[in-house]
Amino acid sequence: MRWLLRLLIAMLLLSVLGLGIFLGPAHLQIRNIAPPLPTEADLRALATVPGGPISIRVVQSSSQIGPSRTLGHTAVVIQWPDGRSFMIDAAMDRQASEDFGELVAKLSPNMEPVAFHGTTPELLGETINSIEGVGFTHLHIDHVQGVDAFCDARGQGARVYQTPWQAEEHNLHTKDSARQLESSCLEQLVLEGEGGLITMSKFPGLGIVALGGHTPGSTLFAVHVDGTLWLMSGDISNVKSNLLTNTDKGWLYSNIMVPENTARTEELRLWLAALDRQQNTEVIVAHDFAAALASGMLRLQTGYQ
Repeated sequence: MRWLLRLLIAMLLLSVLGLGIFLGPAHLQIRNIAPPLPTEADLRALATVPGGPISIRVVQSSSQIGPSRTLGHTAVVIQWPDGRSFMIDAAMDRQASEDFGELVAKLSPNMEPVAFHGTTPELLGETINSIEGVGFTHLHIDHVQGVDAFCDARGQGARVYQTPWQAEEHNLHTKDSARQLESSCLEQLVLEGEGGLITMSKFPGLGIVALGGHTPGSTLFAVHVDGTLWLMSGDISNVKSNLLTNTDKGWLYSNIMVPENTARTEELRLWLAALDRQQNTEVIVAHDFAAALASGMLRLQTGYQ
């Protein structure tokens, strides 16, 4: 029996070593990405930029109901006075949504099957032709895969705007989506900046912030519309209530499933929660559709009317 115990211990050590070799580079990489954050005054100043955006809308491509939340996959569309639009995230097509939902259900057995509402271009209709800029909160498949359907409907003519970290730093969970973007219809433009608030003249009043924490290229998008500062925070937290209470995603998720910089994600939760407590400010957590709906975001729906 002693030899069997030694064999089991050896196998366990080899498994731990193999896991460390597999995940180690991703953990080392993400821990070195922590760009400086903008001040609240920087974000508020977006409201004073002439010609800023006039509407913000959300379409929900799919949803999956669980006992404590509804997991949504969405795209946010911001529009300017001249009719030009900017889209944040692209959700997924039907097959990818169902495959992703099956994975979620295996990890959380009480989740219901996915309800698919349509691809982003199907939900946007003619609005898709006005989209000239695209951004991603990060390059995980459930935010990027729908770009193929977008390109099939929109064709050439739109650009994807990325921070240097999102364009250049990839890990085991983002490299496939990065390749998908490279081969898509979107012209890639890497923004200049070493942190803080990044802006661009083509879309006045839109602020872009490199975050890190969740993925090397995690990015926040900020706009003022109708007196409210909207902050699209991606997956820094998966549920808004957890963001507001500074509740992490758990050791297994952040260390094994998705290598995260947990010190950075906590810093970001505290920063975002402090902003959300201010008047006329709403942090939008990408997958928490119910919280976004409760926020009163303009024309938040499964499709345009």
